[in-house]
Amino acid sequence: MSKALVFKEREVIPFDNGDGKIWFTAETLADLLGYANSNKVLNLYNRHRDEFTESMTTVTKVRMDGINNSLRDVNTRLFSLRGAHLIGMVSRTKVAKELRKWLLDLADKESNACTPSVEYTIQQMQDIVTKARKASDEDSSDAGRRLRKRQGDLVTLDRAEKLIDDLGQMALGLVGGGKQEIEHRL
Repeated sequence: MSKALVFKEREVIPFDNGDGKIWFTAETLADLLGYANSNKVLNLYNRHRDEFTESMTTVTKVRMDGINNSLRDVNTRLFSLRGAHLIGMVSRTKVAKELRKWLLDLADKESNACTPSVEYTIQQMQDIVTKARKASDEDSSDAGRRLRKRQGDLVTLDRAEKLIDDLGQMALGLVGGGKQEIEHRL
């Protein structure tokens, strides 16, 4: 998620962790809470570490400018909306209460985001990918922009085919603790 958010008339850019969810760096939370640096947020996290679940915080590597214009990977702690809210709960800054309310509103919006209902069989999904591959192939006959687009399409199509193959290999067996057997075929 890379959309800018607004808190107290300030633009806030969440960290894109690749999962489509809203994440904040410790630096961003420190800024929102009025702390001078991220160490205050990290200290709060370390003091209350046992209250955080795996879905509330994670550490990721971020490539940053190092000494002499070299690039280096730095471990950066991220907080999900729930994790950021918990940091806001244990923070005692003047803005913490407003931040908590804002984070809860964001969490409501994120959880109510429209997720399309997909009810396709494995075969139907395979047919969709086959048609998409054919359309991409037909559209890429011209050089230049369409050829570059085709290269991107191939990566996406290959990932889709692998995902569908993986789904087709899952043995679902008995669902609901053995009360209902479901049929599973390709």
